[in-house]
Amino acid sequence: MRLFAPAAILLAFAAGLSSQNPFAHVAVNDVSDWTDQQVLFPDTRDFFTLLRNQQDARYWHQQRRRHPAAGRAIGRILATQNGNRDWSLTLGGGNTGSQSFPAKFVFDTTLAPDCTRDFVVTGIDVAGSSSQANIIAVNNLYSNSAGTGYCPGTGPAVMFAYNVGPGAIPASVAISLDGKKIAFTENNGSSTYFHVLTYKTGTGNGTSATAPVSPPSGSDVKLQLNQNSTTAVFVDYSNDTAYVTTYGTNGTMYKVSGVFRGTPALVTTGGWPITLTGITPSTPVYDSVTRRVFFKAMAGSVYYVNDAVSPVTLSSAWAFTTNDSSAHPVIVDSTNQKIYAYTAGGSSALVGQATTSLASPVTATIGTGLAANRTSKCPDFNNAYYSGSASGAYLYVAGNEPTGSNHQPALYRIGFNSSWLMNSSPTTGPLDLATNTASVDGSAVTIFNNTTLGKEYLFVGVSNACQSTGITGGCVRSLDITNGVWPSATLNNVVLAAAGGTSGVTVDNASGLNEASSVYYITMTGNTLVKATQAALK
Repeated sequence: MRLFAPAAILLAFAAGLSSQNPFAHVAVNDVSDWTDQQVLFPDTRDFFTLLRNQQDARYWHQQRRRHPAAGRAIGRILATQNGNRDWSLTLGGGNTGSQSFPAKFVFDTTLAPDCTRDFVVTGIDVAGSSSQANIIAVNNLYSNSAGTGYCPGTGPAVMFAYNVGPGAIPASVAISLDGKKIAFTENNGSSTYFHVLTYKTGTGNGTSATAPVSPPSGSDVKLQLNQNSTTAVFVDYSNDTAYVTTYGTNGTMYKVSGVFRGTPALVTTGGWPITLTGITPSTPVYDSVTRRVFFKAMAGSVYYVNDAVSPVTLSSAWAFTTNDSSAHPVIVDSTNQKIYAYTAGGSSALVGQATTSLASPVTATIGTGLAANRTSKCPDFNNAYYSGSASGAYLYVAGNEPTGSNHQPALYRIGFNSSWLMNSSPTTGPLDLATNTASVDGSAVTIFNNTTLGKEYLFVGVSNACQSTGITGGCVRSLDITNGVWPSATLNNVVLAAAGGTSGVTVDNASGLNEASSVYYITMTGNTLVKATQAALK
């Protein structure tokens, strides 16, 4: 028995009673961003664990996306056999970086998709100027180039295109739960900044990535940080706080209060900000159960800052790997109190699991160690994992081919025992995602169980040498892994060209309405925001 639906109904009813009209409809908003794959809430039969999980807004987001039967209206399915982009939008001279994800806001998950109030927003990793936006948002999402989509027209509409300053926005952005504000960081040479933007729409808010404007006066709260580089923002919605790291000679972790519901301010008590001496930290990931903020250092170790004590403390290190070349954020499974780290540095490409106390580590090899531009990106988990079924659960990751001279990207999956202990070697793989070509990079893996189509899709891209007839450059593909099926050596699904590979892939709906079950990603050398329909990627 699932308890989330009655709870959601009760919350909506209570909200309705507080309004002037007790029978008025209460919109159920939803946010999808990079944290969907970094903080997990698999199903559990333990009542107290369930109650604990339900205190975190991300638990409800994941439940709505995984169990949409009572949500989005289901219309006819557009079952296109060939892979085609519905639309693409130029970002001018930049992209988001291969480790970032576009962020998506859905105005009401209980109604049909909204062409005006549903939107996608992304930062752009290039200096802002009068002819280059560094943050942009679009609506009219569920359209296509043929003009036959759910929304009118042949593509998206720009909601706003802003030059928020002369710096670049180097990482994923965060959206408030009501969709009215955006939090992000900016790198500007020797300075870094934390922003909270209350955007405007309509005339005067920019028309394209190459025709931006400055944000309206007073709409952009900007807090200066130290160091010369920064990471993505992690927002704790329950406490209206955020965590962000910067790095230079040393690292620093900041806590920000009043992010979306108050006045943003740097916390300067209780040991904040905390200096991370000699450490280049990844983007932070917060576990609401332990109140620990986890990060991976570029040198290869994993740490946490304990925000459950005052002053805050830095943990001892889990020596996950050595001689790493990049600092990827970890994954936190709040239900099972596990964390996962991944790397392509050192002597081997690895995925690792430990407890949230950084104890009982297990590692699995997913190829050979590679240079800095050949990094292992974020893994993802199949529906059996999220459903709490350890026997059919797998972690999927793009490692690399261990044989040959070029070590091209390759797909692996790793299983678990009945206690959710990760296996120390892959269950299946490698499955090559590119031909035997030098300097090819893989993308993050994104998995989505589309209950409307009755399919579970895995999305992954490569930067070049796509393993597909007719596409020799970068590409993104979907693989059908429904019911635990392992893809064939011929890579059994539709492939779309993607110049230079892709960012992370963001998935929105399980709707059957035309163009409304979609994926969004950004091409790395094409510098475009792209939307493709899930049904068209089968």
